[in-house]
Parts: sequence; C-alpha cells; structure tokens
Amino acid sequence: MEIKTLKHTFLLYGINLFIASLIVIIIAGLPFAISSIYSEVVSNSSDADKFILIESDRTDDFTHVEILSKELDPINQTINLKVFGYRNCDAKCDIKQLKLHISNFYYKDSNENRIPESFIINIPADGSEFEEDIILPINGVVYEYPYDRYSMLTAIALESIVKGVSTYAKTDDNRIRILLDEQTSRLQDTEHRIIPDLRKIMTEHPPVIAFASNYERPFYVKYIVTLLVILLIITTTATIFLSDFSKLITGSAGIIIGVWGTRSLLLGNLPPDVTLIDIVLTMIVIGTLICVAIKSALYARKHIKRD
Repeated sequence: MEIKTLKHTFLLYGINLFIASLIVIIIAGLPFAISSIYSEVVSNSSDADKFILIESDRTDDFTHVEILSKELDPINQTINLKVFGYRNCDAKCDIKQLKLHISNFYYKDSNENRIPESFIINIPADGSEFEEDIILPINGVVYEYPYDRYSMLTAIALESIVKGVSTYAKTDDNRIRILLDEQTSRLQDTEHRIIPDLRKIMTEHPPVIAFASNYERPFYVKYIVTLLVILLIITTTATIFLSDFSKLITGSAGIIIGVWGTRSLLLGNLPPDVTLIDIVLTMIVIGTLICVAIKSALYARKHIKRD
C-alpha cells in the first residue's frame, strides 16, 4: 500500500511539474511572440526599414535602383524580385546606354565551375522609370519548417555602353544608388550582408556590389507552431489514456480530424509530406490508431473472460 501511495505521489508531482513548466514556457515566449507580430506589422506598413546597399551623393546623372522581395517559394527554391527605378539627370541625359545585370554568384573556392546567368534590365536614357520582375534561385530546406532558413547570393553590375564600348561601374564610381525592401506576408525575417571583397566571387559581369541575404520565419510563427504541436500531443495523450473505452472511439476520430485541421492551420499551402511537422502529425495519427486498437483488443479480451 505504501509503495502504491508513493507511486501516486510521484505521479502527481510529475504532472504538476509538467503543467508548471508548460505555463512558464507559454508565458515566457508570449512577449517575444507579440513583439515579433508587432515588428512585422510595422515593417510591412513602413518604408523606414529599407536596406541601403549603395548610396550616391551625386545630383547629376546617377541611377536609382530598388529591389523588392515579393515572394519566396520554399518548394521550388526561388524568390520573386521586383526591380524598379530610374536614371536621374539634372539636364538632358547623355547618349550612353545603361544596362543593369542582376544574378546569383558563387565563391571562387566553392568548386563551382558554372557561371550564373544574369538578368538584363535596360535603363531608359530619357530618365523615365523602369520596372522588371525577375526570379532568382535560393538555398534552403523546407523540411525544417518552421525553423527553415533560406539564403541568396546576389551580384549587381551596371554596364555603360558608349559607341559600342562597354565599361562596368565600380563601387566607388558613385553613379548608382541601390535599396533593398521586403514585401512579406507571414513570411520571413530578413538579414542582408554586403560582400566586402568582390575578388572572391565569380559572376558573369564585374559587379558593382554583391550581397548575401538570409531569410527565416518570424519568431511568432515558430512559437505558435511549436506550441500547437505540443498542446496537440498533450490532448491526444490525455484522450487515449484517460477516456473510457465507450468514449475513446469518438474521441480518437476527433483527434484525427483535429490533426489535419491543425495541419491546414500551421502549414497553409505547403504540399503534404514535405516538412517535419507533417511527420509529427502523421505519427500522432498512427499512434492514436495503434492505441485504440490495443485498447479495443484488451476490452474484447476482458469481456470474453467475463463470459
């Protein structure tokens, strides 16, 4: 009797400790999640967070370029960029033709022999605005959602053509201004880093600037997904082991429906069976069915012995 009472006491202590830990995790993470949501709302409604790649202090004959990240596709490993801007001239622009080359790049020590192709954007000589949509590849693993990270290496070259002779702008030419901006919807926290030594990279054209961009999910997405999965596991465990057999069948059906409803809520339009969350949810369903089958067999065995 004393051993049984001791086990019961330890079980209660364990349950109380687990409940307290869960409450602490929820309360501790909630302020960061709210801050993450607020930061994303503010950044999506403001232009103050634009990242300046190159600043020009010239007032005559310089090119203004903005690159807007519109949509990151984790399945096809691409990112859609909108490139727009204009050529600014105080008086009439000269006769030179300007072309903007945007591409990925490789580091020369990466054992990559293929030179990435550039997207070419013609800059109007009359000072009118230009706008182009381009798609560049990214690197990342969607399987790790919501902790997936993606990276993009981008190089930009400015070509000037006069009487058939091409020259490429250098960083210190002060002839171009480049800004980066984001247009996200529950998408990514972004970090840009300028590559200081252009001699270490390999591109199709001599770049005026090169930079690396890293994308990851906002904290609140990680927090909500992780919390919901933990709560789903707790609910499933409680339903299986604490419910009477008469209520277990309907309870397990509710669990299975709830799992796929949770999947739709957490993963949105991501295809099935591509993330770690899919595997966890599938294991919950399989575990539920196995436990129901075992409890059904034990229930039938008990009634057969009674008869």
